[in-house]
Amino acid sequence: MCRGPHRMHLCIAKEAALCYAQSCGACRTCKAGGARGRGCGVLNMHMTYEEALRFIHGASGRGKKVGLENMRALLARLGNPHGQFRAIHVAGTNGKGSVCAFLNAALCCAGQRVGLYTSPFLQRYNERMRLNGAPIDDGVLADLTGEVADAVEALRAEGVLPTEFEIGTAIAFLFFARAGADIAVVEVGLGGRLDPTNVIVPQCAAIASIGLDHTRTLGDTVEAIAWEKAGIAKPGVPLFLSAQASPSVRSVIASHCEAVGAPFFMAPADVGLPLGLEGAHQRYNAALAVCALRALGIDETSIAEGLRRTRWPARLEWIGEKPPLLLDGAHNPQGAQSLADYVSTLPRRRTVLLCGVMQDKDWRGVARALRPLADAAVTVAPPDRRGLDAVALASAFEGIPSHACQSLEEAWDKARALAGPQGRVVGAGSLYLAGALRTLALGRDEALLLPEITKESPKGGARACSSISR
Repeated sequence: MCRGPHRMHLCIAKEAALCYAQSCGACRTCKAGGARGRGCGVLNMHMTYEEALRFIHGASGRGKKVGLENMRALLARLGNPHGQFRAIHVAGTNGKGSVCAFLNAALCCAGQRVGLYTSPFLQRYNERMRLNGAPIDDGVLADLTGEVADAVEALRAEGVLPTEFEIGTAIAFLFFARAGADIAVVEVGLGGRLDPTNVIVPQCAAIASIGLDHTRTLGDTVEAIAWEKAGIAKPGVPLFLSAQASPSVRSVIASHCEAVGAPFFMAPADVGLPLGLEGAHQRYNAALAVCALRALGIDETSIAEGLRRTRWPARLEWIGEKPPLLLDGAHNPQGAQSLADYVSTLPRRRTVLLCGVMQDKDWRGVARALRPLADAAVTVAPPDRRGLDAVALASAFEGIPSHACQSLEEAWDKARALAGPQGRVVGAGSLYLAGALRTLALGRDEALLLPEITKESPKGGARACSSISR
């Protein structure tokens, strides 16, 4: 069946699941240009979901990043879908995912049709791109990947080699455009200046807390990393910085904003509203999100309701009981310290840490921050080729009993046994570990559906915010 871009549309069902509707005659070729851009030629639209994932992940060994040139070339072949919706751009070392979650919830409460692009995923790739909280449908992802694959193959023939992340970003932008998103909340993947998401010109930008992470790529000082993240600043686009920023980080980002003509603002430390996410650090993230929402003209009732209803899996998430699992994606010393601070506020009970960290992270710093919260540690390599050996990680937990395991299943059983029914297990060290552990703890592997928070108008469509037009 022909599924050319000019013949497709997306809709949101009552259950917030996505369905794809086609209205075209049977053929394998679509040569019409359509309103979205140039003709699409012969398409790979017959891709299955599994084939789509293989194509996306298969680019990890073939891609070659060249600034933002690949991204711009790929999007140009797709009709520049990123120009068909408004956006908020969010960067930061820690907390940017939570900021995105707060933004998404409040915008949905305001009646917006909201795209959400984040990375990495926890349990299924689909989680990376959502519409009003619902992950992209398997069939839609397969179809859009087929279309993007055509553009990628054409570019490869010209010597342009898009990376895996660039391909995923293009799929997400195409998804948001086809779905008729009013606005998209776009999380930076790495850094900011040269991140593939930096092709967008957003309505506003936000930078969450900055610490030492990805130092081989971004620099080995917080000032160098801040400079890279400040690269998302655009002329005339207001940029908000978290109150967690140190004076030196603030100076770097303020100077860069002045140089490019971006209005610069510091967010407050708190906005005094109830939050759906736990942890003292979330006050900073919520305050940053509120600044961006107010800049967009979102009403205060929607902001308050959105903050209260925000959920973000694997961020101080409690799962099960006897013993309960506290799951957190902390993967660097700064995030690990926030987790440790939270655990220190809980009632005293036996605590067993289940930890897995990537080789390229400051794993000794992570262990140093987490060690005081635990009575024992169980280590395992995260399910990724960059996962640190469990024995090496166990050696970092001096002063408490540590147990290195060969598999996550073994580690999960060991941690629960050591904690006992009256204790608790804290799972942390990597988002890759958190995703796999969440699947194991819940007994299912599925794309995560965020809470239903969409406000419908009397006519059944999303109620548009007065200051954000389609």
